[in-house]
Amino acid sequence: MSNLYQVFLSYFSHCYLIYTVSFCSIIYTIEFQKRGLPHAHILVFLYPEYRYTNGKSIDKVICAEIPDKDEDPRLFDIVSSLMIHGPCGDQNKNSPCMDNGRYTKRYPKKYAAETIIDDEGYPVYRRRDNGVFIEKGNAYVDNRYVVPYNKYLLLRYNAHINVEWCNQSRSIKYLFKYVNKGHDRVTVAFYTAGSGSDNSVTVDEIKMYYDCRYLSACESAWRIFPFDINYREPSVQRLSFHLEDEQSVIYGDDDDL
Repeated sequence: MSNLYQVFLSYFSHCYLIYTVSFCSIIYTIEFQKRGLPHAHILVFLYPEYRYTNGKSIDKVICAEIPDKDEDPRLFDIVSSLMIHGPCGDQNKNSPCMDNGRYTKRYPKKYAAETIIDDEGYPVYRRRDNGVFIEKGNAYVDNRYVVPYNKYLLLRYNAHINVEWCNQSRSIKYLFKYVNKGHDRVTVAFYTAGSGSDNSVTVDEIKMYYDCRYLSACESAWRIFPFDINYREPSVQRLSFHLEDEQSVIYGDDDDL
């Protein structure tokens, strides 16, 4: 886990592509949440000749359907346990993704006979209405609840790995913001009060709240080893430049403009 780009390197090696040819650049950052283990946000840029530009090519690397239980039982078990959203909606109105009866994560998705790219440039993954379903507790989920995944990565790492086709600046900005978002914060409140000279209760509002950095056990171990928090290749550094006859001029408060 010290260098997550090896995950993608191993995958593209599996597809018989050479890293130096297929990858234009890669960036990732590790996010630590208070409620669980760390996870990574990874964005991979491919050279134009290796990009997936239509639905059929996207189907080669991304799937959003329940695999066949008889043909690939191990993949079926992984998808069933790790890549199913919810269930939510009428089957579970108490799901965390429900807000006043509305779906905040846009699940369940709509059925789709084939993978397409809509008018706004977003992918609509193939989710066929083939009658295949999985029983999750008292609920039944079908292809509409499957989180998009890559078969090879699931079988290799046996973990929740959501793989998406990204072609929108808003999606790219969503991933890049995690690189610069900073550390998790927590506000600690100390309720202290004292009695004044007239026996009135005084509250020190300045000392009542403390803005602290939250450091979980997972992040502590990650930094002790030390693993990468951010990674980018190629590395980019902002350089300042000076234009001819475009010098900065600073005026004082009492200068004659």
